[in-house]
This record gives sequence, C-alpha cells and structure tokens, in this order.
Amino acid sequence: MEISMRNIALAVTADDLTIEFAKILHKPPFPTSPLLNFEIHISDESNPNGQQGTLALPTEDAGATLLRAHGDAGIVVKGRPILLSRSTQAIHATRIQRLSDIPWCDPIQLRMEQERLLRRNKSFELLRYSFGRFLRDGSFSSQVSPHGTARVSCDLERRQVFFTFHPQLNTHDDDTYDWEEILGYPTITASYIPLNIATLVGNRDEDTTVVFIRAIAPPVYSLSNEDTGAHRMIGLGRNANMPAGCHSLMLVFRSQSDADMFVYACRNHLHLRYSTQHHLRIHDHISNNQFVDKLHEFLSRIPFKLGFEVEKTVANSVFTPVEILSLKEVILSLQAKHNDDAPEIFRSFASELEGRSASRTTRRKRRRQQQSRQRNLISLLGQVTQEFIKEHQKPRPLLAPPPQSGVYLSYHLILTPTRYILEGPIPDQSNSVLRRYGHPECFLRVSFQDENRSKLHREVDCSITSLLRDRYRSILLDGYRVAGRQFQFLGYSMSGLKEHSVWFMTPFRDENGKLLNANSIRDNLGDFSKLYKQPARLAARWSQAFSGTHPSVTLLPEEVDFRCPDRRSPSGGLMTDGCSSISVELARDIWISMQRGKKRPANLRNVPSAFQFRLGGAKGMVVQDPTIRGKLVRLRPSQIKFDAPENLTFDVQSTSAEPIAMFLNRPLIGLMEFLGVDTRRIIELQDDDIRKAQSVRSSSADASKVIQQHGLGASFRLPSLFSTLSSILQLEIGDTEDDPSLWASKLIESSLHCIETHILRELKYRAHIAVPGSYTLLGVSDEWDCLREGEIYATVFDERTGFVQEITGKVAITRSPQIHPGDLQVVTAVQRPELKHLKNVVVFSCKGQRALASCLGGGDLDGDTFNLILDPRLLPTKRYEPGAYTAATIKTTLRVCGISDIADFVIDYIEADLIGPIAINHLRFSDLKDPSCTQCIQLANFASQALDFPKSGTPVSFRSIPWLPRSQPRPDFLAREGANLTSSEQFYKSPKLLGELFRRVPVKQGIPQQWNRDYSPSDGATVETALSRVDLRNLGLSGLTDPSGELVEEMTYLLNAYCEQLLVIGQAHTISKNKDIHVSEAELVSGTIMANWSDHQRRRNAVSAMNLQTQELVRAVRAEFQAKDLGLSETETYEEEDYEDWTFREELDETEQRRMAETFQRSWAAWCVAEDTLQGDPSTFGAQSFGLIALGRMLDVVKASRLM
Repeated sequence: MEISMRNIALAVTADDLTIEFAKILHKPPFPTSPLLNFEIHISDESNPNGQQGTLALPTEDAGATLLRAHGDAGIVVKGRPILLSRSTQAIHATRIQRLSDIPWCDPIQLRMEQERLLRRNKSFELLRYSFGRFLRDGSFSSQVSPHGTARVSCDLERRQVFFTFHPQLNTHDDDTYDWEEILGYPTITASYIPLNIATLVGNRDEDTTVVFIRAIAPPVYSLSNEDTGAHRMIGLGRNANMPAGCHSLMLVFRSQSDADMFVYACRNHLHLRYSTQHHLRIHDHISNNQFVDKLHEFLSRIPFKLGFEVEKTVANSVFTPVEILSLKEVILSLQAKHNDDAPEIFRSFASELEGRSASRTTRRKRRRQQQSRQRNLISLLGQVTQEFIKEHQKPRPLLAPPPQSGVYLSYHLILTPTRYILEGPIPDQSNSVLRRYGHPECFLRVSFQDENRSKLHREVDCSITSLLRDRYRSILLDGYRVAGRQFQFLGYSMSGLKEHSVWFMTPFRDENGKLLNANSIRDNLGDFSKLYKQPARLAARWSQAFSGTHPSVTLLPEEVDFRCPDRRSPSGGLMTDGCSSISVELARDIWISMQRGKKRPANLRNVPSAFQFRLGGAKGMVVQDPTIRGKLVRLRPSQIKFDAPENLTFDVQSTSAEPIAMFLNRPLIGLMEFLGVDTRRIIELQDDDIRKAQSVRSSSADASKVIQQHGLGASFRLPSLFSTLSSILQLEIGDTEDDPSLWASKLIESSLHCIETHILRELKYRAHIAVPGSYTLLGVSDEWDCLREGEIYATVFDERTGFVQEITGKVAITRSPQIHPGDLQVVTAVQRPELKHLKNVVVFSCKGQRALASCLGGGDLDGDTFNLILDPRLLPTKRYEPGAYTAATIKTTLRVCGISDIADFVIDYIEADLIGPIAINHLRFSDLKDPSCTQCIQLANFASQALDFPKSGTPVSFRSIPWLPRSQPRPDFLAREGANLTSSEQFYKSPKLLGELFRRVPVKQGIPQQWNRDYSPSDGATVETALSRVDLRNLGLSGLTDPSGELVEEMTYLLNAYCEQLLVIGQAHTISKNKDIHVSEAELVSGTIMANWSDHQRRRNAVSAMNLQTQELVRAVRAEFQAKDLGLSETETYEEEDYEDWTFREELDETEQRRMAETFQRSWAAWCVAEDTLQGDPSTFGAQSFGLIALGRMLDVVKASRLM
C-alpha cells in the first residue's frame, strides 16, 4: 500500500522520516522477524504549508494497521504532526516485489557504509546513458546516445558531477558523430556544477537503477588524453552541436547499490535535491536538423519581431521545432489578424504555457494550470489572444521609450559552447549607427559566454583554442540564423569587445530602396584606407560608431575646426592626447539638445564644462573655452582617428555635469600600503562604511544618504523616496510588532537587505571603500597654458546642493586600473583665474617632459577619469617612478585585410584576454612579496600590453606571464563569494592590509524569497494613514478619495503592462538563463543582484544593463501618472515631468497647479490599484514596486506644492 503524507516540516529529510517510522513499523503489531521493509519519498514540489511525500509498504495489512493507529492524530516529527491518508495512486507490482525481497537496512548503518565507500571517490560504470530533455508531461526525451563506455562520479573535492565517456571508434552505424575525427582524444567529460542541476530524478516503480540528472543548463564538455591535454568542446564531438535543450542526462547503473550510492553522494555532499516519479516514461527522439531548416524557412515568412518570439520559445525549450511547425497556420493567422500585437500575444502564450506570466488574468489562470497545460495548444493560444485583446483596449502604446531618447529596444543573442539564448526586446543604449539607419530589428547584439554566464577564458590546464575555432569563428565568418534571417558580423564597440560582445546585422533596404548589408554600412562609416593592413586597429576605428552615446546636435561644416595642432613637450611627448576646446555657445546648444523632452529648463543653468564625444571619425574630450566666439569645436590630430567629413553629428558619451564619488579598490590599497599611506585611516574608512551599511534600516534619512552615496536604487528613485518618507510622512521602516507606527513594507525591507548585503559584499570581496571628500573627475588639458609642471586644477560643484569646493594643496592622483607602484603620484592643486569657469574636471598642465596623465597607468585625455585623493592621511610618504608604458607593436598583414582577419582577431582576443589573470597574479605576488618585486613589475608591463591588445592586435603570451605553482594557496582576500575558508587548504591568512580588511567585514547572505503568505506584504494602510495627516487640500491637491472607475481601469491596464515588462527584465539577468528563474523584485528595486557569480565584472555589467532597463520602465510609468495635456493625441508618447526641477521656481500659474493636482490624483489611483491587487493576490510580481513608483510620484508633488 502507498500512504500519502502531508504537513511535513520543511527541515525534515527522508532519513529523518525513515528513522521515525522505523520506531513504529518495527514493533508489534507489525512483523518483527524479518523487520518490515518500507520506502519513504518526499516530493520535490515546494509548498509553503509543508512538504508532501509518500510511504510505501509491502502489504495491504501493514498499511491498514498504520492508518488505524495514526491516521487521525498523525505522527509528530520535529514538532509537527505528519498527516497520513491512503494514496489514490496504486502501488506498482514491481515495487511491492522489491520491498518484499530486499531486507530492511538501518539508515544509520547504511549511511556509515556509504561514507566509507565514498572516501574512495569511486566512479560508477553505466550500462546505458543518454542526453536528452524532460518534456512538459514529465517524460524524458532521449536524443543523444553515442556508442562507447561511460562512468559517472560525484567528485567531492571539485564539487561537481562528472560523466566520463570513452567513444567506440570506427563505428559506422551512427552518422551523428565522426569519431575518427577525434581519434587521439579518447576521453570525453561532461561536468555539471550543483547550481545547474535542478534535481536528481528516480523511478519509483520498475527500473530503479535509472537515475536522471535534470539540469537547467548544459554541462561543460571537454576532451583529453595524456599527449595533448584537455580541450573544451561544443558537445560530445568536435563538430556535433547538442540539440536545443538537451541538458539532462539519463544514467542506467549496473546495480541498485551503485545507484543508491551515487544518489547518496549527490544529496549529502553536493546538497542536490532528489525526487521520484511513478513510471517515468522514456521516448527515443533522435535529433534531426531537417526540422530546424523547415522552422527557419517558416520564420522567414513572418515579420522578424514575431519570428524572434517564436524562435525564443525553441531556444528556451518551451517548444520543439516540430511543435512550432504544427502551429504554423495558427501563427500565420495570428500575424494577419493582430499585426504589431502578434509578438506580445505569442510571448504571453509562451509565458502562460510555462506558468510564469505576471499579468493579472494569467495569474488567475495559473490556478487552473494543470488543466490548461493539457488543453490543445491551439485553443490555449486562442484563449490567450482573447484575453490579451480584452486587457489591451487602449490604442496608445504604453511604456515604450520615446524617440531620440538615446534608448532603443534591442535584440540579444547569447552563444555559449553548447547552446544559444535569445533575449529581448529590452531597452538598451543606442549608438550612432542605430540612429543613422533605423531598423533596430535588423541589428543583433551577440555575446560569447561560457555556460555559467562568465566570459570564456583559457585555463592553465584546459585549452579553448579548438572550441573557439570550431564554434565561434565560423559564426563570425558565415553569420548566424535567427528567425529565418541570416545575420552577419558587423563590428563591435571597445567596451563590448572587452565583454566578448559584438554586433551582427541582417540586410535591409533604406528609405530610398537601397539594399544595405554589413559591408556597405562599414564602408559608409568613413575612410579607413590607411588602416587596411592593420586588422585590430581597423576594427577599433569601426568601434567608434558602435559606442553607446546620447544624440545631440548636427553641426555645420564651418562649426568644426580641423586645424588645431596638438601640444608636445620639448622631447616630443604628446601633452593634449585626445582633448581640445569648444565654444560656450555650442556647448550650451549641445546640452539643450540632450535635455530634449524635458519641459522645464532647470538643468540648463549649468552647462557641463566638458563633454566626452564622438564626431564622425573623431573622438575624445572637449572643454569649454570662453575665448572662442560663436559656435565652434576644435579638433586635434590626436582626436581624429579616420576621415568621415559627411558625419557631423555630435554624439555625447559622458559629461562633467556632476562629480563622481571616489572609492578605493584592492590594487590601489596594495599600492598605498607599499607607498607608506596611513593604513589605520583605510581601516577607519572601511569600518565607517560597514557601520553605514548596517544603519540603512535605522532611519529613512540615513538610508537615503547611504543609497545615494553608493548609487543604488536610482531607477526607482529610492534616495528621494526615503528622504520624503522621512521629511513629509515622518515614516520609518520596521516591524509593526515592535512599533505600530513603523511601515512594515516587505519589499522595502527586502530591498534594504539587498542594499546592505551588496555594500558589505563589495567591501569584503572588492575592498570598495568610500573616501569622503575625494572625487573621480574627467581629465582635460590646460588650453590656457597657465599651469606649471606638476600642477593640476580642480573645482568641484554639486548643482543640487550648491556645494562648491576649490581644491588646493597637496593631493594624490591616480587612475584605474592601478598596478605599477608609480601609478599613484602626489601633485599640487592650484587655482587660476583663467580656469575659474571649469567645474568637475581635473585640468592637467601641458608643461614638462611627459604628460602626467600618461604617468598614471598610461592614461590619456580622451575620456579617462582620474581619482583625486584629498585626505592628508591617505597621501603616500614614498615616491616611485612612473612606469614607462611602451606602446605595443601594431600587428599588420601583408595584404589588405578582410573580414576573416577581423574574425581571427576577435577569436585571438577571446583566447588571449588575460587582463583578469594578470591582475589576480599581481595581487598574489604583491601579497607574498611587494608591488616592486620583479614579478609584479613584469606583470605591470604585461597589463599595459594587454590593455593595448584591442587596438594593437599584439597579445600577451600566456606562457610568458609569471605564475605561482598550482599547489600554492591563495590569500584569503581572493576567496570567491561564499567560499568556506575554515576547512579549505586553498587559502592562507594574508598578513597584509587587504587580508585584515577582508576579515573585518561581516558576511551577509541571502536572496529575497517570493512572498507566499495569504495577506498583503505592502502594509499600505500605514502609508495611507500617514498621507491622511498631510493637509493635501490646503496644498491644492485632492484628498484620498476613491478614484473613478475609468481611472482604475486605466491604471489596472498600466499595472499589468508594467508587471509583464518587469518580469522580462528580471528573467534576462540571471546566471543560469533558466526560464523559471528571475531576479527578485527587491533586487530590481535596489539595483543589485544577490546571486554569487564567478565573474564579478559580468555581474556588474548585468546590473548596469538591468538598471538601464528598469530606469526606462519606471520613467515610462511615471510619465503615465502625470496629467495629460489636452493638445496631445492618444498615440503620442508622454514625457515625464520632473517636479523636482519645479522646486527651483518661485511660483506656478493656475494651469500648472491643476496639472500637479491631476498628477497626484492619477498617482493615488495607481497606488489604490496596486493595493487592491495585492489584497487579491499577495504574491503578485511587480505590484509592490508599482505602488512604490506611485507613492514616490505623490510625494514629489507634495514636496513641490509645499515649496511653492
């Protein structure tokens, strides 16, 4: 008999239950000779009310006896009664036979024996094996089963599951793999890390020697032998791509004891979940590329936007190509009937099928999820279409970025060694090519990543050469098919290349009917004839057009002076490298153009002193010069990289509008300690940061300051929100059980937890320590020749607060990345009347033999930022000569280079991208010796060469880098996030400052969990009570009355649209790219990602992209809250009005006051809709943050009204 168990405590394991039930089942009235055998299984399905499971007994009598004795009261385990009832599932005869034949084994003795055997680190021989995927009905599709012998092991030291395969060569009945081609590579390994294994799955009835590894991401494949070492592979063969979604692995063990031992090792040492299913069905589905070709032929017949959504479901393993082809006529009908809405409808259809939609209607449908999944796909698509039409009645498109905002909707393709991932459309920074040609759907951002979302990089003991050549080079040369279109390699930005990301495009016709392809677009960028034998330098010049920029004005030819000479030192050194001047009038026009869309000119009162720009073939910095009359920009030879006289659009990459906070980092701290800086002061600064991070929950005012300092929560305007919570509502955050006056918002609490954790994590693992009163500023040249050698000028100005600081005296100056002891210098800051108009820049003297900027890590003035350290206790007491930083040799070809040479360079760059290993090795040698040791100086020179590699094409030799032995432990401050240092011999306790700083920071872990209670998490009543105490009517604002039905309907529609887009953003920025996982709402609000990533820089880039997308989404929502001008049509996109800018005005006219009142009314309606939604479904993803946006908008209006 099988008995169902409910209400099992979450902390209870299967072993706990086995021990407790043995105490009952091994005593009378149950048989005791032999002891009754039984099986316990716990379901892997999560349930907030406790776990569920089953108990299998060999006889009907035993089950009936147990239910009579304990069926009513249950059996208490760990303080919680487990409720028992007869299962509706009939027990399989094979299972009964197994329970009867196999004698009972005590779980404690069994565990001891298993632990003894595990210490041998044994691998298990397999009878059969197959890679495949789990289907929607829970069955397994076996797709790749090559001939050979295989073993599997649970490697406790490396904490991975290894599948080791020895191919059977000279086999001709399997044409999928050419094993002759891999002769000499006899061992193929597929390795899984625990993070990528969702669960182990066993068969509860027959075939209990079968265990499945249900994976959410592919394993890492490699081939090796004693002669050639290990090589990364794309699959089980050199030219054999694995089928889409084929991540999981079926293992058939030789014996039950082997299967049990493997499962035990994985559960108890890798902490993997294990579940069983009744009669898990297995299908043999051999992969066939014929269906993939038919799929792309069909997708080429429909618009790209719809085709992209359709193929995304194949890439995400929602559908197979065969299933999509069966829906072909339905998809064609969907496009014909709904045109531009078809992509969003199909996306909603896929989300509903996966059970992960955020919209209100599909949330209700999820309660009928099991029934809907079994329905015919065509009828389900029809239902989703009808509900979409019902919800999307308004013709005005919501939440789309406005034209000319510098943001567009981008499409992304991620290529890992074994799979492809499609993302988008999501907001992204535009560039001059996108703005010039339009057709954003014809451009594709393509990233080359490893399976764990880190950058591909060479390991000391594993080569990636074959992988890069076999997998990626052909794609760069021949293109890649997406949605039936062939996309071609186009180019890259320099920042993109560093992240192994490039641009592809598919041919299209411009407004004149001319067909444009990758070659014609590159040809139109400018004249590159001088660079046609320098592939890296050529592509670097193309990259100027692909840099993310903000559009501004298009200049007239007479407004550009190309004749401004560079200034050089007596010895020929370049002193103005990348910098020139611009007139005040033209700078103002550029700034006005950048503010396009804003209704109030408050930001125009202080035009930035300097702009980092792109102008045709020129790039660099321009600094305001009041002596230049009219509208004119001067360009120097050091700024002009190629000729493009027809492109006169002035694109802005960054400005000096505000100073940037200054933070220390690990390399800089190592240099400071070596150069005699007061280390006690650095410890004090870190302790202060720790104290501030832990104070974010103590008061709203403190939270506002800390969040602002660290640049967190900017998309949702958290600094402003916390400030107004304190000043207007007098609300503090906390638990209402401790103080009823506190606001117990679970989203706010979780967001503050994320913020505290993020700051502490940055302190511990990056030594990211704030230096109050020090700044990071853009560097420019002294165009007035008023600074002496060794002098700089800097004045800091904060427009919001009116703070001004004229910097004078001895200051330390540096530039990231710091690696050479001479990268930190002490200079004299002075004030000069000729420079008084310049703010938030550091002006470098043009006198002397060598430019100071080049002494600081080989810097220049084309957009580099420099750290100014003003704290006297942080000034070095020793001086070290700057590094020489000799320019690397530019790699050339004997013939005119083609796109194949550029592709070869990209491949070479990925393989020889050694900046990270060089930096880590430098920290290790510096800790064992000091930054002036021979190895550190060598590494500093290699770092300079590696940084020049994208422009020179000359790589650093992997073998020439100084390496420490693999057996040499690392300093503890280089431990990865979450590493256990107490029991590891891989690390030692660093005696230097970085070690002490590392150990002083407390560890805080935890990823916010989804709310699963049956009441609202927002505590909105507390906010409404505080709002009611504000004299709203006296401020000209409506009271907190019930909003009209029409307004509620509009805001409900807006809430659903917001929730859907927020979920898309959350799903785009996870490590695993698992469709069922997304970044939490608290992480999105706080602007952080809590998961531990192996590549910190990749996570930082993901956070930046995520914040850009949430910023655009929140901006669009806030714009929808504001009052609507009667003169605008229904199809126009509204721009948000910034009421913080209104606070600079002395009074408002009657019309403006009415608009503010209406904005408050609309925001109040949005708040009410969010609260009602959370009352109905407390777990709604996005509703809490939607309410925060509305609350912030209301408080902005109240603040502006008070100041009027």
